[in-house]
Amino acid sequence: MQPPKSGIQYSIISFALCLAALSTALASPLYALYEQQWGITTSQVGYIFIAYMFGVVFSLLFLNKLNAIYHYKHVILVSLAITILGLMLSALATSVGLLGFSRFLIGIASGLITTAAMVGLKDQYPFRNKALAEKITSMITVLGFGLGPLLGGIFADHTARPLADPYWFIMLFSTLIFISVLWVKPKLIIQKKLHWTALFKLQGLALPQINSRKVFWVCSVSALCSFGAFSLYAALAGTFIQELPIKSSATLTGVSISIILFVSVLSQILCKSFKELHVFYAGLVALLLGTISLIVAQVEHTVWFLLLSILLTGMGHGFSLSAVYYFIGKMMEQEQNPLIFSSYLLIAYQGTIWPVIFSSYLIEYVGVITTLLFIAVILMMTIIWLMYQLKFKVEPLLACHK
Repeated sequence: MQPPKSGIQYSIISFALCLAALSTALASPLYALYEQQWGITTSQVGYIFIAYMFGVVFSLLFLNKLNAIYHYKHVILVSLAITILGLMLSALATSVGLLGFSRFLIGIASGLITTAAMVGLKDQYPFRNKALAEKITSMITVLGFGLGPLLGGIFADHTARPLADPYWFIMLFSTLIFISVLWVKPKLIIQKKLHWTALFKLQGLALPQINSRKVFWVCSVSALCSFGAFSLYAALAGTFIQELPIKSSATLTGVSISIILFVSVLSQILCKSFKELHVFYAGLVALLLGTISLIVAQVEHTVWFLLLSILLTGMGHGFSLSAVYYFIGKMMEQEQNPLIFSSYLLIAYQGTIWPVIFSSYLIEYVGVITTLLFIAVILMMTIIWLMYQLKFKVEPLLACHK
């Protein structure tokens, strides 16, 4: 079987990563429909949402060493196969338990493919400017997350079975990408091949060297805040919109989530010519202002502030992740250790778990406004702390990475 050129192989891996991210976010605009049609509570929706994240964490803790045992091609194929199974079970689900299990499987696939695809995209990178490799990977991932809610909402509003047909459509495309990945031929040679029994050992955090750890922690916690701000929309956008004086729908919910990520992608494209340190600051400030705008939108029931919050959160998400991917990528390149990226993901993805757990549980007892205030205060305090650390503790170290 003759492998295609490197540019085509790069495109295939890009589609695989984008489609995997799309599959994870596909259900976001459907949660409000699950509440209506299944008669479940907001906290149960939160449990379904975080089942995916527990799958991601499980994958990063136990299965990510597959990237050190096998080539990224095989890991991508396994992750796509699990994604297809998770999508099929999601389409067939008739209970919270089965839907949660299917989301758990999709989370495992997401955790597997993220690191594998990043390694694969660097291996097949066809462009001259190597410095853009990590940024392009970030944009591909965010684009997939943005397309997921958009397509999920459109399919739900224009198909006969809104809680099944979106999954079947994406499962079809996933199968086509799975077949395409078979043509990829890795160039990378695994330097230190582990035995398969290493999978049974719990994966600890693979931290960089001492002189880079402050940078690593600031980057990881910044990504945690970015994911946390976005996850509040992804899991509870339907609830937020119902509180406003507008007619809600799956498409509107999906669009509101997707706009954040499309703005994020656009922000990453626009900021590529700016200094990473300045982009980092801009991202944190935008996240802070976006959180404040969301509170005002819910307190005053103002649609325009919700739109402002979505735009600011998207900008903050894009700017901060652009800088974070750059610095984490540099650490991986200097130390030749892809597991540093897995450790970063393990920390960052906590932002998609705990805000959703707390918010979905508290809303039923204290309401949307009080819950948002509680989560927002924690988020804003963390962002202010990060800005302090970035300015007075880490900025000289970040300058050394340029």
